[in-house]
Amino acid sequence: MKKYKKPVIGISIDTGINKSYSQFPWYAVRINYINSILNSNGIPLMLPSKPELANHYFNLVDGILLTGGDFDIDPTIYGEKKDKLVNHLDKPRTNFELKLAKLALKKNKPILGICGGQQLLNVALSGSLIQHITKTNIKHEQTQSRDKPSHKVQINLKSKLYKIVKKKEFRVNSAHHQAIKKVGKNLNVNAIAEDGVIEGVELNKHKFFFGIQWHPEFFISNYDKKIFKAFVKACQK
Repeated sequence: MKKYKKPVIGISIDTGINKSYSQFPWYAVRINYINSILNSNGIPLMLPSKPELANHYFNLVDGILLTGGDFDIDPTIYGEKKDKLVNHLDKPRTNFELKLAKLALKKNKPILGICGGQQLLNVALSGSLIQHITKTNIKHEQTQSRDKPSHKVQINLKSKLYKIVKKKEFRVNSAHHQAIKKVGKNLNVNAIAEDGVIEGVELNKHKFFFGIQWHPEFFISNYDKKIFKAFVKACQK
């Protein structure tokens, strides 16, 4: 059996300004993002949000993981005015991630966007976002701990995602106030919530170009584990 070296996965990280930790700005990422890569036989590498270094970072890694974060994408990027319920913006990180997404698209390098990362991939392909989800029968910002399931997602049986999870419906966690509105160019919806909110997208003619709206890095089900294993496997040279 042919042996592969462990792929290096670049992980985008959040910029923190909460002075209860430090009086100076800091970078942060939840450990379960890192562990999800380690547990899937990959090597995580944190990528500070420096747009001018995007090309250099991209060439160092075998795949990209765009994480969620405590910020929203600037609506002017997708041609809309900023709603009053939009959270603070992190323009350096957004610009950095847009560059990484477009490089991954051009170079056919695997990329997985989670939560805000899915929304970033959609915007990178000229899609738009619901700036704030109105009340539905589902709480997309769940009140219980994120390591607990919140609602069901229905999987498109013709999608790449279905081939990975081999399940047409399962429960996921949920921690977002925005969602995809107009689907980006050439993206296909692979998962939806019961209220119609888009929970996953993918690009067919690409090695691995997936957006997942929930947080599979918590590994609350075997289906979440399968998504990460498929991603890391796609990153192997």
